[in-house]
Amino acid sequence: MPFEVKVESENLLKQFEDVQKRVTELDAKLPEVFLDWQREDMKRQFPKVDEHKGLSVTTLVYPRSRKSRPYRPVGKGTKRKPQRRVVGVHRPILRPVLVEQLFDRMKEMCREAIEWQ
Repeated sequence: MPFEVKVESENLLKQFEDVQKRVTELDAKLPEVFLDWQREDMKRQFPKVDEHKGLSVTTLVYPRSRKSRPYRPVGKGTKRKPQRRVVGVHRPILRPVLVEQLFDRMKEMCREAIEWQ
């Protein structure tokens, strides 16, 4: 029992062009998604993204706050507490939960762009 397959090439080409257009728009959307991740998930007050050529963005994640601590001079009558040195901490700077949230945001962004309509 033979069967027949008909392909309407104009509609198919239109869908491919639409997907291609959405994928090229990812270049502009990527920094926005990255900034949203920093604002909402990392709770950064001043998010910063360095954009590169193509689909690439970077940011710096610091092990401690970048805020400077206030200088408190030690007077003659006060006893100074010895400072404990932190040497070789093996704790990750970026928590795994935040990395997972970033991956989820990026997957969702790609899923929206490549979705077949």
